[in-house]
Amino acid sequence: MRWMRTYEMEQPALCERLIGGFHAAKELGLTHPGMSARGLDKSWKDSEDVSISCLPLDDYGDIVHDYFAHVMASHSLYLEEFPELARHGAKVGFLDPPQIQHYEPGGAFYGDHYESSGLDISHRVLAFLTSLNDIKDGGGTEFIDQKVTFPPERGVTKIWPAGFTHTHHGVPAPDEHKYIITGWLSYVRA
Repeated sequence: MRWMRTYEMEQPALCERLIGGFHAAKELGLTHPGMSARGLDKSWKDSEDVSISCLPLDDYGDIVHDYFAHVMASHSLYLEEFPELARHGAKVGFLDPPQIQHYEPGGAFYGDHYESSGLDISHRVLAFLTSLNDIKDGGGTEFIDQKVTFPPERGVTKIWPAGFTHTHHGVPAPDEHKYIITGWLSYVRA
């Protein structure tokens, strides 16, 4: 667990607003079935997703801004603990917007995967996941080699390396809906 860290939101009430933003985007027809490197395969990933950039900005622009601020503050704390990431001069930031994902009861990202598993996504350095709701039974993220499962805790963000050393999968919540935001910090041009 050396490279895995957890950060709490200063404003956990953002979680309910982000869930509301997901539903507003859904009403506008902007959500889509969850995709993975395998394409659309519900036996591998069974979710409904929307890019955070698709939330109606008039109603959710401030919430999106506050969420990005939280992720960047968490990233700064991560860099304080692991300064070697910044020491070599490579800049890290957002290339792709985070995704809000909704999992129906029993749904999950079942397949073992890591976040930089192909040439088109090899620029990803760190992955992050923010739980938007608490779940009592299941619903966590299990990391294979680390032999740890992080439970879903409302307003808690986890950051970890995007590479194969941190292969993971979702654990279904049999009776509860799960809402998360997940995304990546990637190498960017200075």
